[in-house]
Amino acid sequence: MNAICGLLGAPAGLPDLRAMLAALPGRGKDAGEWTDGGIALGGRTDVRDQSPSCLSFDPGASLTLVGDIRLDDRPALCDALGVPRHERSEIADEALVLRAYSRWGRECPNHLLGDYAFAVWDANARTLFCARDHMGVRPFYYAYTPGGFAFASAVEAVLAAPAVDADLDEASVAEYLTGIGLISATRTFFEAVKKLPPGHWLALDARAPARQQPPVRYWHPEQAPRLPPASDDGYAEQFLALYSQAVADRLPGSGAIGVHVSGGLDSSSVAVLAARELRRQGRPPPLAFSWLPELGDRRPEPAHAKEYALIDAVCATGGLQVRHCAMAAEDIVALLRRDGLFPGGMVGNEDAVQRAAAAHGVRVVLSGWGGDEGASFNGRGTLESMLLRGHWWQLAAACRARGIGPWRLLLDHALPLAAPGLMLDLRRLKRGKPRRARRGFA
Repeated sequence: MNAICGLLGAPAGLPDLRAMLAALPGRGKDAGEWTDGGIALGGRTDVRDQSPSCLSFDPGASLTLVGDIRLDDRPALCDALGVPRHERSEIADEALVLRAYSRWGRECPNHLLGDYAFAVWDANARTLFCARDHMGVRPFYYAYTPGGFAFASAVEAVLAAPAVDADLDEASVAEYLTGIGLISATRTFFEAVKKLPPGHWLALDARAPARQQPPVRYWHPEQAPRLPPASDDGYAEQFLALYSQAVADRLPGSGAIGVHVSGGLDSSSVAVLAARELRRQGRPPPLAFSWLPELGDRRPEPAHAKEYALIDAVCATGGLQVRHCAMAAEDIVALLRRDGLFPGGMVGNEDAVQRAAAAHGVRVVLSGWGGDEGASFNGRGTLESMLLRGHWWQLAAACRARGIGPWRLLLDHALPLAAPGLMLDLRRLKRGKPRRARRGFA
């Protein structure tokens, strides 16, 4: 993943842009910078990313793009854009998105598949167009200032922009600390810094860059086409075809490739499908990496014996050789010292995997991380969301289906949901301030 940032309005010069670039955490070292009057764009290209630059230019149309982009189904997009076949293997994803914007303008996200967050400066129209992918895989944060607009891939970089207030959003902090299980699509831990929600775009006018504009939603999950009636086997075949294509889209055209292996369905299926696709292309199998330690002559612990057996089965199926990457003491220390304004991120085991992968020349590691939850979601936060939005009939049906009675709904879901507001009200009353106005979850 790349990291991007930018400024619109005054000031928007190199010193302010470089302050934002310096605040981007944990990214590559190749910084790109571009300014033109009241606009400044820049970014860092991750050393593992396939894109040569996060900046792309179309001088003929007076367009400049900065983006963190990985596109799926490139052949179909190239066909729609009329990209000559001899150019397709070399053209970067950023350049393809810029062509899509030149062709379709603000409708371009409707023609894109993949993970992306980008901003396009249109010098002729004097507008900045920002968009985020359907599922919000790539981050996009922004803030309005008295002089304009700032955006970045990380909250830290937005806070480094001139005149961005760093006051905490106490409600967001309280919601996190009480462990409700909901994550806001628009708010962060800071009052001034907002998220561009998944499946939305935002357009700014350079003549009034500080004028706040509402994000525009370009995609709803309900827009997915309905499949015709089919048998269970028919649905399974369609899913496998889509799944196989998704894995193939994520394989770079050259170089060594890594995969996670574990006892889970997600990583196991990705590993086997990647091995099949590489074999079809006549390329070596991927290198397999496990979080479990090397056994040697020891017997596995009873709690891990099944996972070792499943890993062996997956490797046998895919023709893979596993490399065990146990977390070392330095990984634990690095994890504890890792900075960042948002908790979470990569766990220490993955640091060990990435070190081992880099030592073998691997720049891309495919994982099914989160796939188990996607296939069998346990519903964290759904009842709370229904409570907040007043969807009473849906709430009643969901409670009946799960066998949840009124008292359990109150104690396990309603009271924790109200706890952040009650905590804040008590804190503000103690400090002699009025209660905060209630607001729904967004």
